[in-house]
Amino acid sequence: MHRWQFTLLLLILLSLGACEINRLKNAEELYEKKRFAATIQEVDEYLPISRNGALATRAELLRSSSYYELGVLAQKRDNIDVAIRFYKLSNSERADANLADIYRMLADRAKESAKHPEHLFYINAILREIPKSPYIPEMLARRISTLYEIYAERDLAWQDYMLLFDTYSNNSFELQARAQVKRFIRYKVDYAQELSSQEYYSDALAILFELTRYPVLDQDELNRLIADNYQAQAEMYIIAQDYIEADRHFRIALQYYPAKKVEIDQRLNSIASRFIDKGNSLLDARDFENALLHFQKTFDIIPDYEPALEAIDRLFTLRINIQKAAQLFLDGEKLEVAGKFADAQKLYNAAFQLDDKADYRSKALQMQNLMEAQKNPSAFAQRIIMEHRGGLIQRRISEIKNELSTKYKAEEIRDSGWKIMLSTGQNKYETRYDILTPQETFFFIWQVNLRDRAVIPLNKLSESLLK
Repeated sequence: MHRWQFTLLLLILLSLGACEINRLKNAEELYEKKRFAATIQEVDEYLPISRNGALATRAELLRSSSYYELGVLAQKRDNIDVAIRFYKLSNSERADANLADIYRMLADRAKESAKHPEHLFYINAILREIPKSPYIPEMLARRISTLYEIYAERDLAWQDYMLLFDTYSNNSFELQARAQVKRFIRYKVDYAQELSSQEYYSDALAILFELTRYPVLDQDELNRLIADNYQAQAEMYIIAQDYIEADRHFRIALQYYPAKKVEIDQRLNSIASRFIDKGNSLLDARDFENALLHFQKTFDIIPDYEPALEAIDRLFTLRINIQKAAQLFLDGEKLEVAGKFADAQKLYNAAFQLDDKADYRSKALQMQNLMEAQKNPSAFAQRIIMEHRGGLIQRRISEIKNELSTKYKAEEIRDSGWKIMLSTGQNKYETRYDILTPQETFFFIWQVNLRDRAVIPLNKLSESLLK
């Protein structure tokens, strides 16, 4: 660029700058003369051609002030609609302050005339358009009152109260609104309880936790309801047999409401005891693996549960005793085969003491029988038959003899008495008893097993006698 071209450009820029300053000066002079409309027109014509940012900003502020002044004039003349329009165009803090005054005044008039929609409209206008107004706490309190008392919109009123408390806690209007909210907020608690009863636990908790942030309900009651919720969830986990989660929810419940400790402890003990009872049943059935699983499951409910520890100790002891008893039984059988009945009996009794199986007891009794049989098998066989079923056989035979004595003379009745004879099979004897008369005969015969004292009738007459 040649020097003369640069000089020409500079002169043009200086000329334009001087022109902009002159235009702004003209607008400022009009403003000083209170010709606010003319000032706005001059600024509107100037701004599209402005090249200087600082001067444009001054012009915009000048226009804002002009609109403000026009708004003040309109407000003085009670031309409210025009005043509102000018204040909005001014878009300044002082214009907003005056606009808030107008909205508040219009809201007051609407309230006095019971024009509720209009009242709410102007309240909303302040809250929406002038969020920094000092009237905000009052407007929120008024909207809460209107929403609740006029429109029965409890949810919307509650949303406003939360905003009011979060922003202006302990403000006089917040305290006023708080008292009103306390009159209806119970419905939130009722709804939370209804949700909880239908197993919408998270939704119920969301409501309860929200309520705890605000001083409108008794905190102790809210904590109890929260604890109830967690306790109900714990019960659901118990049904699902997820005892770790159940325990976690019970502990959360206790954090919110420690007074539940006795109740929850009783519940946990009740659940744990069921596993102990089931484990004991399985233990009685010799299902050691599943019994142990049930005992150990209680530790998910109550860590180091003492009855479970005792039951597990009992299980291991029983399992060891059963193994020892089985070995003693095997050793006893060897002695029995060798004919050492007394020694075998000792081992069978020892096995029975460790493990009360019927087989062990039966074997010990059999050894006692065999020892007696060794001394005098015939006498032992007769004693068995005489003692069988409480002496039933001897009693029935006596009854038959008594009845026959009414039919026949004594010398006509022949009584063989008991006859004991060796039978087929080891340790088995036949016992006979015959009664003869001129017209009737009775032949009774039973087989007696000396080992187990079993008595078996060998004819129908003997069988019928035992019925």
